[in-house]
Amino acid sequence: MSLKIIFRGKVLFAIIIFTTVSCAGIIYTSVKSLQLDREHLSLLELSTNINLEISKSRIFLDDYLWFSDTLKRTAVIGCFAHANTSIQSLDSLLSEKYKDNSELQLRTSLKVTALEVKQLHQQVLVFLQNNTKSIDVNLLNRYHDFHNAYQELRIKIDDYILRKNSRFKQRGYTLFILTFLLLLVCVVLIYRIINSYNTIEKQQALRALEVEYKERKRIAADLHDGLGSILSSIALFIKLIEKDCSKSAENKSLSQVKELSGIALENLEATINNLNPSILNKYGLVKSLEILCDKINDIGEVSCTVSSSIKQIKLNPNMELNMYRICNELINNTLKHAKATSLCIDIQQIKKTVIVVFQDNGKGFDPEIIHTTDEEKMGLRNIVNRIESFGGKYEINSGKGKGVEITLSFII
Repeated sequence: MSLKIIFRGKVLFAIIIFTTVSCAGIIYTSVKSLQLDREHLSLLELSTNINLEISKSRIFLDDYLWFSDTLKRTAVIGCFAHANTSIQSLDSLLSEKYKDNSELQLRTSLKVTALEVKQLHQQVLVFLQNNTKSIDVNLLNRYHDFHNAYQELRIKIDDYILRKNSRFKQRGYTLFILTFLLLLVCVVLIYRIINSYNTIEKQQALRALEVEYKERKRIAADLHDGLGSILSSIALFIKLIEKDCSKSAENKSLSQVKELSGIALENLEATINNLNPSILNKYGLVKSLEILCDKINDIGEVSCTVSSSIKQIKLNPNMELNMYRICNELINNTLKHAKATSLCIDIQQIKKTVIVVFQDNGKGFDPEIIHTTDEEKMGLRNIVNRIESFGGKYEINSGKGKGVEITLSFII
C-alpha cells in the first residue's frame, strides 16, 4: 500500500509541476498581450489625435479668415493646446518603456514632430496677431513640414508596434517550446516512475514466488523425512506382525490397517509431489508434461499431446515450477469445464524467449471473465498473475463454441 501511495504521489507531483508552469505561462501570455494591445492602441490614438488637431486648426483658420469668426480663432488656439497635450502624453507613455533601438527612433521622430507643432503654433499666433487676411506661403510650408514629420512619426510607430509584436511572438514561441519540453520531461518522468513501480512489483512478485518455492520445498522435505518415514515404518511393522499372526480375524484387521497406511502414504506422496514435483527435477519441463499427458491419455476421455522442437529448456527451478503449474492448471480447466476431446501444448524457444501455446477444442469462454470477481474464475486469474509475475505476456483467443487458444511468452 505504501508503495502505491509513493507512486501516486510522485505522478501527482509531476502533473502539478506541469499544470502550474503551463497555467503560469498562459496567464503571463494573456496579461502581456493585453498590456501590449493597450499600449499600441494608446500610441495610435494619441498620434492620430495630434494629426487630427493640427488638421482641425487648419480648417478653423480658413473659417476664421473667411467669416472673421472670433470663436474659430479661439478654436485654432485650442487645437494646438490639445495637440501639445497628446504629444506630452505620448512622450510620457514612451518614457515608461525600456530604450531599445526602435523606441529611440520613435522618440526622436516624436521630438521632431513636437518641434514642428511648436514652430507651427508660434507662426499661427503671429499670423493671428497681425490680422492678415490670407494665409502666406511660409505658413502653408510649415503645415506641410508638420505633415511630413507626422508621416515619419506614424512610420516609426508602426515599426515600433511591429517589433514589439514580433518580440512578443518570439517570447510566446519560446514559452511554448519550454512548456512542450517540460511536458516531455514530465511524460518521461511519469514513464520512469511507472516503469520503476512495475519493476518493483515484479521483483516483489518474484521474491514472493521464490519464497513460496522454497517454503513448498521445505514443507515437502519435512513431510517426506518426517511423516513419510513414520508411515513407511508403520507399513514395515505391519508386514512383520502379519507373519506372526495366525488368526484370520487378526489378519483381516492387519490387512485393513495395511491398506489404510498405504492409502495414507500414497496421499502423502501426492501432496509432496504437488508441493515440490520431483518429476521436474528428474525429467525437466517438457518431459514432465509429456508424462502428465500420458496419464490423461490412459483415462481415454481426452487426447492430450505435447509438442516441442527442443527436449530440454534451461529454466531456473522457480520459473520451471511455475510453468509446470500453469500448464497443469490449464489442463485441469479443460478437463473440468471445456468438455473437450483433445488438447495440445506446444512449447518453443526463440533465442531467449519461451513461447507456450495451449489449445483445446472445447466449448470456449469469454476472455473478459478474467476481469470479473467470480470466484470460479480464480484459476484463470492465477495463471495470468503467475505469468505476469516474472515479466511474461499472455494472449487469450476464445469464444463460446470456438475452443481455447492461450499463448504465453516470457524471457529466460
